[in-house]
Amino acid sequence: MSPLGRVLFQERCQFENSIYRYVPPLDDVRAVRRAVKRLPDRYAARAGEGRPSRFAAGDWVRVRDAGAIRATLDARDALRGLVFTPVQWSACGKTYRVDAVVRRMMTDAGRMRAISRTVTLDGVSCDGPDRNGGCGRSCALLFRDEWLEPSSPELAAPQTHAQFARVKPLATIVATLDGDGRRHGVMFAPAMAQYAGGRFPVHKRVDPIAANPWRRAYGEWYILAGVRCLGEVLNGDGPCHRGCGLLWHRDWLDFE
Repeated sequence: MSPLGRVLFQERCQFENSIYRYVPPLDDVRAVRRAVKRLPDRYAARAGEGRPSRFAAGDWVRVRDAGAIRATLDARDALRGLVFTPVQWSACGKTYRVDAVVRRMMTDAGRMRAISRTVTLDGVSCDGPDRNGGCGRSCALLFRDEWLEPSSPELAAPQTHAQFARVKPLATIVATLDGDGRRHGVMFAPAMAQYAGGRFPVHKRVDPIAANPWRRAYGEWYILAGVRCLGEVLNGDGPCHRGCGLLWHRDWLDFE
């Protein structure tokens, strides 16, 4: 299959695919890994959706003060199994727009789970426990309804973006890919083709690293604001509302 065909028709995860770059034989590793990940769920019913949030996309909310949030947490700093991470404490007391309602998501173990009364907030994403960029996917942070209260846009801090980038035409991007539809080990995911020619704010430059050194991808990579994975690569197992950031290689962008 040509690189263009791989971009348009293959359904694979952009970031996770890069871990196979350094582990031969390629096809055997993929097959074994997928089988092991799915084994516990082989006879389980397909994950449904959790209950919706009382907030909707576009609503303005205030993250409650730290004391009020701590009162909702258990000994693991979690509410109904969802941890309020150390990165989220800096959002307390601030106002944000609700980006999306989260009702199902793929866990780090590769399994789909229902999740109830939870949203993501515009501009609030994971940057790793030590503000070191984390895994590089810049996933949206999850907030339970109990951690939020209604607010108004007048109370939100203005968001400014110092730089914008335009995604290059699809044919130009395809010319940079190898035979597997990758650039420097990271897939140009099929869903990304729809953004070709679009202009977006640059969220940040990232090092797309994962848990182990052999999963590292090299090159110059960026996250664009407002462009996130919607789980299209999951086919019948999707959608996923987690909202991980999509990685864009420098060669796929024109900066203003």
